[in-house]
Amino acid sequence: MMEEGQQEEMRHQFLEAREAALCVLSAQPSEVSNECLQPLIESPLSLKEKYREIDASDIIQSNAIGEPSEFLRRISTAFNILEKYGRNLLNPQKPKFWRAVKFNNPVFRSTVDAISGGRQVLRLYGYTEEQVDGMSFPQEVEAPDVHRVASVTVDVLLLRSELNLLISNLHPHPENFSKLLQSSLLPEAPLASDSVQVHEEFSRTPAPPQRSVTQECCTLCGGENASVHCPTCNEILCLECDRRLHQHPMRSQHHRLPVPKPRSRLLSSPHSTSPCSLVGDPSVSPSPWSPPHPAGPLPFSEMAGSYWRTLVPEAVPTPGGSAPRTPPTWDASIARTGRPPWHCVCCRTLNEARAVLCVGCDRPRGCKGIPEQEKGLSGGRERWSCQACTFENEAVAILCAMCDRPRLARKPSLSPGEGQPENIVPVKTPRQEACEWECEHCTFWNTTPGRVCKICDRSRTDANSPAAPGVSSTKEKGPDFRCLGVQPHSVSPASCEETERWRQDRLREDGQRLVNMIRAGEEFGLQPDEVFCAVQYSGTEVPVHWLQTELPFVLETVVELATRTKDVAAVGLVTQEEAKRAWLTCDGNIEEAVQYCTRERKRKVQEIRALGFTEQEQILQALYMNAGDVDKAITDLQRQLLAPFHARLWQEREPQFNFSTPDKQALLRRLLAVYSLPSWGRAELVVSLMQEQNRNYELQDIVEAVRQSHDKDFIRRMLAQECAVCSLELPRNRMQSLTSCECTICPECFKLHFTIAVKEKHIKDMVCPSCNEPEISDEAELLNYFSTLDILLRDCLDPDAYNLFHKKLTERVLMKDPKFLWCTHCSFGFIYEREQLEVKCPQCRKSFCINCKRPWEEQHQGISCEAFQSWKRANDPQYQVQGLAMYLQENGIACPNCKFSYSLARGGCMHFKCSQCRHEFCSGCYSTFHAKNKCALQTCTVRKSLHAHHPRDCLFYLRDWDVEHLQRLLQTEDVKFNTDPPAGTQPAPGGGCRVMEQKETLTGLKDEPCGKDTPVGYAGLCQSHYKEYLVRLINSHSLDPAVLYDLSEAEIVCKRYLQAVPQRAAGEDDRAYRNRLLKKLTEEAPLGENIPRKRI
Repeated sequence: MMEEGQQEEMRHQFLEAREAALCVLSAQPSEVSNECLQPLIESPLSLKEKYREIDASDIIQSNAIGEPSEFLRRISTAFNILEKYGRNLLNPQKPKFWRAVKFNNPVFRSTVDAISGGRQVLRLYGYTEEQVDGMSFPQEVEAPDVHRVASVTVDVLLLRSELNLLISNLHPHPENFSKLLQSSLLPEAPLASDSVQVHEEFSRTPAPPQRSVTQECCTLCGGENASVHCPTCNEILCLECDRRLHQHPMRSQHHRLPVPKPRSRLLSSPHSTSPCSLVGDPSVSPSPWSPPHPAGPLPFSEMAGSYWRTLVPEAVPTPGGSAPRTPPTWDASIARTGRPPWHCVCCRTLNEARAVLCVGCDRPRGCKGIPEQEKGLSGGRERWSCQACTFENEAVAILCAMCDRPRLARKPSLSPGEGQPENIVPVKTPRQEACEWECEHCTFWNTTPGRVCKICDRSRTDANSPAAPGVSSTKEKGPDFRCLGVQPHSVSPASCEETERWRQDRLREDGQRLVNMIRAGEEFGLQPDEVFCAVQYSGTEVPVHWLQTELPFVLETVVELATRTKDVAAVGLVTQEEAKRAWLTCDGNIEEAVQYCTRERKRKVQEIRALGFTEQEQILQALYMNAGDVDKAITDLQRQLLAPFHARLWQEREPQFNFSTPDKQALLRRLLAVYSLPSWGRAELVVSLMQEQNRNYELQDIVEAVRQSHDKDFIRRMLAQECAVCSLELPRNRMQSLTSCECTICPECFKLHFTIAVKEKHIKDMVCPSCNEPEISDEAELLNYFSTLDILLRDCLDPDAYNLFHKKLTERVLMKDPKFLWCTHCSFGFIYEREQLEVKCPQCRKSFCINCKRPWEEQHQGISCEAFQSWKRANDPQYQVQGLAMYLQENGIACPNCKFSYSLARGGCMHFKCSQCRHEFCSGCYSTFHAKNKCALQTCTVRKSLHAHHPRDCLFYLRDWDVEHLQRLLQTEDVKFNTDPPAGTQPAPGGGCRVMEQKETLTGLKDEPCGKDTPVGYAGLCQSHYKEYLVRLINSHSLDPAVLYDLSEAEIVCKRYLQAVPQRAAGEDDRAYRNRLLKKLTEEAPLGENIPRKRI
């Protein structure tokens, strides 16, 4: 009872310490230290009680291969990476790609994927969705389960810490791991297994059924020392092939079993194809050929060296019905290579041991069976066979797991006898046999002379070099026909013809395939040698894609290898252009290309040094900058040598022309040479003009004028042009002129005029200072004018003025944006894209209403502009003091072009010119004012003067009516109007009307109060502004003044707006004629469309 109580107390303390570590890890993933884990490590509980999420015992057992210190350190390294995955998921600031884990990550492949159980820990984290290239969270999962991830991470941290202490012999309770480390040497432990405890949401897939194998050798290399069986791959392998095959991350977790070894190979039936019994496997019955096995497990080393099955080549029956025998060809192959032949799994054809592809179906030796696509089954990405070593790799693999060559590596050449009919015996001369050799790196049998293997591209050593022709070699590779009793010349003529026909067909097909590839490459601008080298190097069927994607990496490899040579000081850096030329010259052989680059670079350096250039660094730099071109490199080197000479040559000033010299011909020749004059007569003309007295022009001015004309009077006029502004005479080439006119302006006047225009005037005022051209109304023509003006101003204006010119051009473009606004406080323009009524100026930080343009107040929030104006009249004392003047000021003038608002009344001159965009319009109806001969209306009778086409309800016409007449028009529709000042109105300090107007003074336009007398009955305004007030009421209610027209007024208005005035009928009285005119007028001439119609 005491021990049970202590155990329960230790469990309780462990759970409390684990919960504390769990809380710290959830809150601050990066703050968990060894102090938090120390109570968990010091707990004497067993591993099963300590770890709540993972099965630590199974992880250690499944990875217990080799020395304990090695596999424990390998597990610790993997769990260090898994710990980082957990911390990243718990971190509030997660990485960008936290939802997925990619298998092609080199760190993942070498750590997590190198142990059994690493992926199961990721599944516990939440990476439950399997993908082709990795694992990821399901799409419906928006965020990881924090509590679950923290719990798994605590177990990962604890196991990693315990393994580190165990490796350093500092663990407080090593007895918990002693049994696991001792059992790691027992044969029951598999080579690789899934290590993580499986939860309910994860399920295992059943292992594929094992196929029946009828061979006793390794299914990959053909060796007789097969010792391991992989049920997943369905392969029987030797130790070396097992290491190479299962070092790939996709196969590192396969469960392998040792192969039992029979006591005697003679006990195995040579004709038996059934598998032998598996030692230790109760599911397989023992074979009668197997000896009794001793009790107890065998050591793993003994089991690894044994055999799983007895595999023998298929027997060949003799014609007489006697016992089958092995064909003499295979006997010779066995005698020569020491390896037995092999059966193709698909077509059961017996092949030589050195054959890589089956002669019957052309499938690789490592093929598992007929591919699914050939069986008519549909599926995703299939496994692929390496064209170099024929090993079948996973679909997601890029490099071959056996030979580490890329997926597009070249296909191996035909081995001796491959693809030929079985009844044809290959006959080789002693010279052909001497040229064949076996690669000591990949064991491929090369049939052509050379030093580079066609499979692995590695060079052979001198010890592997074949003997010279005619000399017997110590290592025989070819079959001994004399030992076989086969006569080389005993082949029937029919068989020879068939073999030759087969060979010719193969040559024709290969040639046609290469021609098609070259034609496809020419469509993309590729040369035939590029296509040929791509096929030679990679064996690809799509050389165009390979050249576009893979060739740059191959060239980088050539460049890198060339720079790593011991002669790098004499060779320098090699460019990719040189690497490509070398690669093409060497038919795609990388090693030969590297040697070619080095050899060519040394030759080019020697060639340049022979010309007298001694600086090695300069020579190498010139060759690198010119991609190995010797001629261009020499040109650059010579340019460097000639630089001091050129500097000295151009620094010397030429002597001035002496036009009083007696040698006139020498003077003329020099003029022709220096200024490139068109003829000898033009040169004489220059001399005669320079010899004139009282001239105010220089030689360069005369030369420019003479190039344009040979007329002496025209040249004199060109040399004496008068400035249109200051009347200064200068040569024409020194004058400035615009493209819109023919005025010539001196540089000083041109610069002064446009500097003032840019800084003080509008952008449209930047016209000719003499004729004020151009007057452009078309937007396209205006942009064309500004584009040519920009070229002229770039050289004559100061940088500040030129930048201001560009700023004004930009503002002019922005003003055309419908979202462009002007600030009513500081006149700053900006783009406003929000939908709120309150607009805050980014310049002065003050606010105003986007609709009524009034300064923003809190009372405007949530109500319309009309309601806010009514509130101001009733509650604002300052507003009431102004009376109707404030109303006229707030409902001032708004430019119809740029929407800029002016708090001014409309009295006085109706011709208004906007200070922002220079648009001229009527302040009453917003109609455009047209300059002389600029009106587009063809029937206009006043087109020769400044005018605008006002509607009949414009203030331009109604201001001529009497006050009583305007009041009677309002009374016809019962519209109320003021005759007395509103309540609270106070007179101006100086007296008179207090409405603000734009007045022209000696210093320019200025805004001042009106100041005129205010008669009684005019609501505190002068007569003109009271009329404006009444017209505002008429326009706001859309009243037609035609109802008060008499007959004479109706006739005048009809003549103004109607093209054809109706004639008076005979006997028609004045009233009927007037009504008919008014009806015609209202139908064809509506009221003004642009007049503001705001209700007061």
